[in-house]
Amino acid sequence: MKNSSASVTMFGAISIVNAIATGKGCTFGISQKVKVKISIEPGHNGISRNFVNDKLVNKIIKSILPASILKNHFISISLISEIPAGWGLKSSSAVSNAISLACFKLLDDEIHDRAVLSTAVNSSLWAKVSMTGAFDDACACYYGGVILTDNHFKKIIKRDMVNNDLAVVIYLPAGVARGEILKLRIHKDLFNHAFRLALKGDYWKAMNLNGVLINSVLYNNYAPMINAFENHCLAISHSGNGPAMAAVVYKDNVENFVNSMEKFDGKIILAKVNNTKAIVE
Repeated sequence: MKNSSASVTMFGAISIVNAIATGKGCTFGISQKVKVKISIEPGHNGISRNFVNDKLVNKIIKSILPASILKNHFISISLISEIPAGWGLKSSSAVSNAISLACFKLLDDEIHDRAVLSTAVNSSLWAKVSMTGAFDDACACYYGGVILTDNHFKKIIKRDMVNNDLAVVIYLPAGVARGEILKLRIHKDLFNHAFRLALKGDYWKAMNLNGVLINSVLYNNYAPMINAFENHCLAISHSGNGPAMAAVVYKDNVENFVNSMEKFDGKIILAKVNNTKAIVE
Protein backbone atom coordinates (compact mmCIF):
# COMPACT_ATOMS: atom_id res chain seq x y z
CA MET A 1 0.00 0.00 0.00
CA LYS A 2 1.50 3.30 -1.16
CA ASN A 3 -0.51 5.83 0.90
CA SER A 4 -2.39 5.84 4.21
CA SER A 5 -4.96 8.40 3.01
CA ALA A 6 -6.26 9.92 -0.21
CA SER A 7 -8.47 12.93 -0.89
CA VAL A 8 -10.44 13.41 -4.10
CA THR A 9 -12.53 16.22 -5.58
CA MET A 10 -14.99 15.03 -8.22
CA PHE A 11 -17.30 17.33 -10.16
CA GLY A 12 -20.94 16.94 -11.19
CA ALA A 13 -22.45 16.94 -14.67
CA ILE A 14 -25.56 17.73 -16.70
CA SER A 15 -27.17 15.76 -19.52
CA ILE A 16 -27.22 16.91 -23.12
CA VAL A 17 -28.57 13.63 -24.56
CA ASN A 18 -30.05 10.91 -22.35
CA ALA A 19 -28.60 7.42 -23.00
CA ILE A 20 -31.56 5.30 -21.83
CA ALA A 21 -33.19 4.97 -25.27
CA THR A 22 -30.12 4.24 -27.40
CA GLY A 23 -27.17 3.51 -25.12
CA LYS A 24 -25.42 6.63 -26.46
CA GLY A 25 -25.23 9.68 -24.25
CA CYS A 26 -23.77 13.16 -24.09
CA THR A 27 -23.04 15.09 -20.89
CA PHE A 28 -20.98 18.06 -19.73
CA GLY A 29 -19.29 18.98 -16.48
CA ILE A 30 -20.48 21.54 -13.93
CA SER A 31 -18.80 23.12 -10.93
CA GLN A 32 -20.81 21.46 -8.13
CA LYS A 33 -18.53 18.90 -6.52
CA VAL A 34 -18.11 15.95 -4.20
CA LYS A 35 -15.14 15.70 -1.84
CA VAL A 36 -14.13 12.29 -0.51
CA LYS A 37 -11.33 11.38 1.89
CA ILE A 38 -10.39 7.78 2.62
CA SER A 39 -8.02 6.97 5.47
CA ILE A 40 -6.70 3.52 6.26
CA GLU A 41 -4.88 2.39 9.40
CA PRO A 42 -3.86 -0.89 11.03
CA GLY A 43 -6.53 -2.33 13.27
CA HIS A 44 -9.83 -4.15 13.36
CA ASN A 45 -11.45 -4.98 10.04
CA GLY A 46 -14.19 -2.40 9.40
CA ILE A 47 -15.44 0.51 7.32
CA SER A 48 -16.77 3.76 8.74
CA ARG A 49 -18.62 6.34 6.61
CA ASN A 50 -20.69 9.48 7.11
CA PHE A 51 -23.20 8.69 4.34
CA VAL A 52 -25.50 5.87 3.23
CA ASN A 53 -24.89 3.54 0.31
CA ASP A 54 -23.25 0.51 1.83
CA LYS A 55 -23.82 -1.78 -1.13
CA LEU A 56 -22.13 0.45 -3.73
CA VAL A 57 -19.29 1.59 -1.46
CA ASN A 58 -18.44 -1.92 -0.29
CA LYS A 59 -18.43 -3.22 -3.85
CA ILE A 60 -15.98 -0.54 -5.02
CA ILE A 61 -13.66 -0.99 -2.05
CA LYS A 62 -13.62 -4.78 -2.32
CA SER A 63 -13.01 -4.56 -6.08
CA ILE A 64 -9.86 -2.46 -5.61
CA LEU A 65 -8.26 -3.06 -2.21
CA PRO A 66 -6.69 -6.51 -1.64
CA ALA A 67 -8.37 -8.79 0.90
CA SER A 68 -5.17 -8.81 2.98
CA ILE A 69 -5.44 -5.05 3.47
CA LEU A 70 -9.16 -5.15 4.22
CA LYS A 71 -8.70 -7.91 6.78
CA ASN A 72 -6.10 -6.09 8.85
CA HIS A 73 -7.08 -2.45 8.53
CA PHE A 74 -9.81 -0.02 9.52
CA ILE A 75 -11.08 2.21 6.70
CA SER A 76 -12.65 5.60 7.29
CA ILE A 77 -14.52 7.39 4.50
CA SER A 78 -15.78 10.97 4.75
CA LEU A 79 -17.86 12.65 2.06
CA ILE A 80 -19.05 16.22 1.51
CA SER A 81 -21.34 16.78 -1.47
CA GLU A 82 -22.73 19.91 -3.13
CA ILE A 83 -24.78 17.76 -5.55
CA PRO A 84 -28.39 17.03 -4.53
CA ALA A 85 -29.05 13.29 -4.75
CA GLY A 86 -31.95 11.80 -6.69
CA TRP A 87 -32.48 14.69 -9.10
CA GLY A 88 -30.56 13.53 -12.19
CA LEU A 89 -27.49 15.64 -11.43
CA LYS A 90 -25.03 12.69 -11.48
CA SER A 91 -24.47 12.50 -7.73
CA SER A 92 -24.12 8.69 -7.84
CA SER A 93 -21.55 8.85 -10.64
CA ALA A 94 -19.57 11.54 -8.82
CA VAL A 95 -19.53 9.59 -5.54
CA SER A 96 -18.66 6.22 -7.09
CA ASN A 97 -15.92 7.85 -9.20
CA ALA A 98 -14.48 9.63 -6.17
CA ILE A 99 -14.36 6.50 -4.02
CA SER A 100 -12.86 4.47 -6.85
CA LEU A 101 -10.18 7.09 -7.52
CA ALA A 102 -9.32 7.43 -3.83
CA CYS A 103 -8.96 3.66 -3.43
CA PHE A 104 -6.60 3.41 -6.39
CA LYS A 105 -4.59 6.32 -4.97
CA LEU A 106 -4.16 4.42 -1.71
CA LEU A 107 -2.46 1.62 -3.64
CA ASP A 108 -0.32 3.62 -6.07
CA ASP A 109 0.47 7.20 -7.05
CA GLU A 110 0.17 6.20 -10.72
CA ILE A 111 -3.52 6.38 -11.60
CA HIS A 112 -5.04 4.60 -14.61
CA ASP A 113 -8.16 6.52 -15.62
CA ARG A 114 -9.79 3.59 -17.36
CA ALA A 115 -9.49 1.37 -14.29
CA VAL A 116 -11.04 4.06 -12.08
CA LEU A 117 -13.99 4.55 -14.42
CA SER A 118 -14.54 0.86 -15.13
CA THR A 119 -14.67 0.00 -11.44
CA ALA A 120 -17.09 2.85 -10.68
CA VAL A 121 -19.39 2.04 -13.62
CA ASN A 122 -19.41 -1.73 -13.08
CA SER A 123 -20.05 -1.29 -9.37
CA SER A 124 -22.96 1.08 -10.11
CA LEU A 125 -24.49 -1.53 -12.41
CA TRP A 126 -23.99 -4.27 -9.84
CA ALA A 127 -25.53 -2.16 -7.05
CA LYS A 128 -28.42 -1.19 -9.37
CA VAL A 129 -27.98 2.54 -8.85
CA SER A 130 -27.87 2.93 -12.64
CA MET A 131 -29.66 1.20 -15.52
CA THR A 132 -26.83 1.59 -18.04
CA GLY A 133 -23.82 2.08 -15.78
CA ALA A 134 -23.95 5.74 -16.86
CA PHE A 135 -20.54 5.70 -18.53
CA ASP A 136 -21.33 9.09 -20.08
CA ASP A 137 -22.06 10.60 -16.67
CA ALA A 138 -18.99 9.02 -15.08
CA CYS A 139 -16.71 10.38 -17.81
CA ALA A 140 -18.13 13.91 -17.63
CA CYS A 141 -17.71 13.96 -13.85
CA TYR A 142 -14.17 12.63 -14.15
CA TYR A 143 -12.79 14.58 -17.12
CA GLY A 144 -15.02 17.66 -17.27
CA GLY A 145 -16.02 19.27 -20.56
CA VAL A 146 -18.42 17.70 -23.05
CA ILE A 147 -18.33 13.91 -23.36
CA LEU A 148 -20.08 11.72 -25.94
CA THR A 149 -20.04 7.99 -25.25
CA ASP A 150 -21.38 4.61 -26.25
CA ASN A 151 -22.43 3.27 -22.86
CA HIS A 152 -22.97 -0.29 -24.06
CA PHE A 153 -19.33 -0.58 -25.14
CA LYS A 154 -17.97 1.86 -22.51
CA LYS A 155 -16.35 3.86 -25.29
CA ILE A 156 -15.62 7.59 -25.45
CA ILE A 157 -16.61 8.80 -28.93
CA LYS A 158 -15.80 12.51 -28.58
CA ARG A 159 -14.56 15.05 -26.06
CA ASP A 160 -14.85 18.82 -26.24
CA MET A 161 -14.60 21.93 -24.07
CA VAL A 162 -17.55 24.00 -22.86
CA ASN A 163 -17.53 27.75 -23.48
CA ASN A 164 -16.53 29.42 -20.20
CA ASP A 165 -18.78 32.39 -21.01
CA LEU A 166 -21.73 30.14 -20.20
CA ALA A 167 -23.42 29.34 -16.90
CA VAL A 168 -25.95 26.74 -15.81
CA VAL A 169 -29.15 27.46 -13.92
CA ILE A 170 -30.57 24.32 -12.31
CA TYR A 171 -34.24 24.21 -11.35
CA LEU A 172 -35.42 21.62 -8.81
CA PRO A 173 -39.22 21.55 -9.20
CA ALA A 174 -41.46 20.96 -6.20
CA GLY A 175 -43.87 18.05 -6.13
CA VAL A 176 -43.19 16.66 -9.60
CA ALA A 177 -43.88 12.98 -10.28
CA ARG A 178 -41.76 11.13 -12.84
CA GLY A 179 -43.21 8.77 -15.46
CA GLU A 180 -41.90 5.37 -16.53
CA ILE A 181 -38.28 5.74 -17.63
CA LEU A 182 -38.18 2.83 -20.07
CA LYS A 183 -40.90 4.50 -22.15
CA LEU A 184 -38.22 6.91 -23.36
CA ARG A 185 -37.37 4.16 -25.85
CA ILE A 186 -40.47 5.00 -27.89
CA HIS A 187 -38.48 8.04 -29.07
CA LYS A 188 -35.35 6.03 -29.94
CA ASP A 189 -35.04 7.49 -33.45
CA LEU A 190 -35.35 11.05 -32.17
CA PHE A 191 -32.80 10.44 -29.39
CA ASN A 192 -30.48 9.12 -32.11
CA HIS A 193 -31.05 12.36 -34.01
CA ALA A 194 -30.22 14.38 -30.89
CA PHE A 195 -27.00 12.40 -30.50
CA ARG A 196 -26.06 13.08 -34.15
CA LEU A 197 -26.59 16.79 -33.53
CA ALA A 198 -24.21 16.56 -30.56
CA LEU A 199 -21.64 14.73 -32.69
CA LYS A 200 -21.70 17.71 -35.07
CA GLY A 201 -21.14 20.09 -32.16
CA ASP A 202 -24.72 21.38 -32.06
CA TYR A 203 -24.86 20.69 -28.34
CA TRP A 204 -27.62 23.11 -27.43
CA LYS A 205 -29.94 21.99 -30.26
CA ALA A 206 -29.35 18.43 -29.09
CA MET A 207 -30.08 19.37 -25.49
CA ASN A 208 -33.30 21.17 -26.42
CA LEU A 209 -34.55 18.17 -28.38
CA ASN A 210 -33.58 15.89 -25.50
CA GLY A 211 -35.56 18.10 -23.11
CA VAL A 212 -38.71 18.03 -25.23
CA LEU A 213 -38.53 14.23 -25.63
CA ILE A 214 -38.04 13.56 -21.92
CA ASN A 215 -40.74 16.03 -20.94
CA SER A 216 -43.25 14.45 -23.34
CA VAL A 217 -42.79 10.99 -21.80
CA LEU A 218 -41.97 11.59 -18.14
CA TYR A 219 -43.43 14.96 -17.09
CA ASN A 220 -45.73 16.72 -19.58
CA ASN A 221 -44.94 20.08 -17.99
CA TYR A 222 -43.73 22.56 -20.59
CA ALA A 223 -44.29 25.87 -18.77
CA PRO A 224 -40.72 26.13 -17.35
CA MET A 225 -39.24 25.28 -20.76
CA ILE A 226 -41.35 27.87 -22.59
CA ASN A 227 -40.42 30.46 -19.98
CA ALA A 228 -36.74 29.58 -20.43
CA PHE A 229 -36.85 30.18 -24.19
CA GLU A 230 -38.74 33.43 -23.70
CA ASN A 231 -35.87 34.57 -21.46
CA HIS A 232 -33.08 33.77 -23.90
CA CYS A 233 -31.60 30.51 -22.67
CA LEU A 234 -29.50 28.57 -25.17
CA ALA A 235 -30.81 25.20 -24.05
CA ILE A 236 -32.95 23.62 -21.37
CA SER A 237 -33.55 19.98 -20.56
CA HIS A 238 -34.28 17.58 -17.78
CA SER A 239 -30.89 16.29 -16.66
CA GLY A 240 -30.64 12.53 -16.61
CA ASN A 241 -34.17 11.31 -15.97
CA GLY A 242 -34.92 14.40 -13.89
CA PRO A 243 -36.82 15.84 -12.27
CA ALA A 244 -34.11 18.56 -12.22
CA MET A 245 -34.07 20.88 -15.22
CA ALA A 246 -30.86 22.54 -16.36
CA ALA A 247 -30.73 25.68 -18.47
CA VAL A 248 -27.62 26.90 -20.27
CA VAL A 249 -27.39 30.69 -20.41
CA TYR A 250 -24.77 33.34 -20.98
CA LYS A 251 -23.33 34.67 -17.74
CA ASP A 252 -24.70 38.17 -18.31
CA ASN A 253 -28.23 36.73 -18.52
CA VAL A 254 -28.17 34.74 -15.28
CA GLU A 255 -29.85 37.33 -13.06
CA ASN A 256 -32.67 37.99 -15.53
CA PHE A 257 -33.17 34.28 -16.11
CA VAL A 258 -33.31 33.41 -12.40
CA ASN A 259 -35.83 36.19 -11.80
CA SER A 260 -38.02 34.79 -14.57
CA MET A 261 -38.01 31.32 -12.95
CA GLU A 262 -39.13 32.51 -9.52
CA LYS A 263 -42.79 32.12 -10.51
CA PHE A 264 -42.37 28.33 -10.43
CA ASP A 265 -42.39 26.33 -7.18
CA GLY A 266 -39.04 24.81 -6.36
CA LYS A 267 -35.40 25.65 -5.80
CA ILE A 268 -32.77 27.29 -8.01
CA ILE A 269 -29.08 26.31 -7.98
CA LEU A 270 -26.42 28.24 -9.91
CA ALA A 271 -23.48 26.42 -11.44
CA LYS A 272 -20.47 27.18 -13.59
CA VAL A 273 -19.41 24.96 -16.46
CA ASN A 274 -16.45 22.72 -15.65
CA ASN A 275 -13.65 21.69 -17.99
CA THR A 276 -11.36 20.43 -15.20
CA LYS A 277 -10.42 16.83 -14.53
CA ALA A 278 -11.02 15.32 -11.08
CA ILE A 279 -8.44 16.32 -8.48
CA VAL A 280 -6.63 13.72 -6.36
CA GLU A 281 -4.28 14.42 -3.45
